[in-house]
Amino acid sequence: MHSPCSLNVDIEWQTLKSTLQQAANEALGKRKKRRHKRRLIVWNEDIKNLIEHKKKAYLRYLTTRSETDKLECKRLVAIVKKETIKIKRQY
Repeated sequence: MHSPCSLNVDIEWQTLKSTLQQAANEALGKRKKRRHKRRLIVWNEDIKNLIEHKKKAYLRYLTTRSETDKLECKRLVAIVKKETIKIKRQY
């Protein structure tokens, strides 16, 4: 359980925290959070397989940190990007 002293400290902390937040909001304003996620509109098995291969290559690179795995990962990223652009243009 809380002692009277710790309750007093908690109350003081909450007061200080809310006062600082209020002053910061008044002086600086608030920013809106961006909640926009980029998603692929068209999803098919080819894209799914390419992305799975890309993820596996990336995980392999993270474990080995070898230059060949890094190049393979970059190659697959470029392929996935090229294929998604191609599919987007078709629709």
